[in-house]
Amino acid sequence: MKQMLFAFAALVFAACGGQQSTVPASEEPVSAGERQEVTFEVARNYFFNNDQQLPLDPRITTAESFNQLFGMATTMGEEGNPTEIDFDKQFVVAVVLPQTDVQTEITPVKVESQGEKLYYSFDITTGEKQSFTTRPMALIILDKQYEGKEVVFVNEQLRQATMEEVQAYLKECGAFFIATTDGDQPHVRPFGVSEIMEGNLYLLTGKVKDVYKQMAANGKFEICALKPSNAEWMRITGTLTTIETISLKEEFLNRNEDLKFIYKADDDNIALMQITDATVRFCSFAAPERRVHF
Repeated sequence: MKQMLFAFAALVFAACGGQQSTVPASEEPVSAGERQEVTFEVARNYFFNNDQQLPLDPRITTAESFNQLFGMATTMGEEGNPTEIDFDKQFVVAVVLPQTDVQTEITPVKVESQGEKLYYSFDITTGEKQSFTTRPMALIILDKQYEGKEVVFVNEQLRQATMEEVQAYLKECGAFFIATTDGDQPHVRPFGVSEIMEGNLYLLTGKVKDVYKQMAANGKFEICALKPSNAEWMRITGTLTTIETISLKEEFLNRNEDLKFIYKADDDNIALMQITDATVRFCSFAAPERRVHF
């Protein structure tokens, strides 16, 4: 299942240079600081054409593109016809997983609008192994007015898989560089450790350092990590929040014994920083940019 989710993460976000890309609802404009639930309809009785490659942007905005990617699966009964989609007034967001022989269902839960983003929440459930393979998918239909917003998928399984991929990337790179600001002046310095604990990704530094003072004053940051090949790199933007939980500090130090010569979990210096609302960009000279969010 984890391998499937890693592959899934590689399919569902916007490519570099392209368009950016979790029910009753009000259609009033939403300020950047609020989330507002958005009405959607589930599109039924379609299948993914296996000879097609799914675009990195999950938004499908034209009938021509949709018909290339999906076919109609008409069945018997009142609900046997495919859901009608009017691309003059609507667009589609697609979640399509790699082929699997495990029974898998994707259930749309909620869509929320905030600023320039749509947060699309869905569940993934798995069952018994099957004697055949399928391509699990879910399509939802939204009003055209939201077409220009970046789609952020909200799914805990995908979130955990994404963090594990990011953590593995950072460890492969060894050192990575984090940028903060002091007023209008940016500052960059190397870091060497990060850890996933209790479902979140953390960094560690000292409160006496300028980097922590800058993080505390302005939690926005950017990380850049370059692989040894010098041909692939990862950028992470998001927000850093100070966490004072002693048990988490102890766990971080237990995983990084060398740091115990510098920090103690209960001292006044150790600063455990949680990464939140992160956008990750996997970049390469040889392939389009892949973007994920956790």
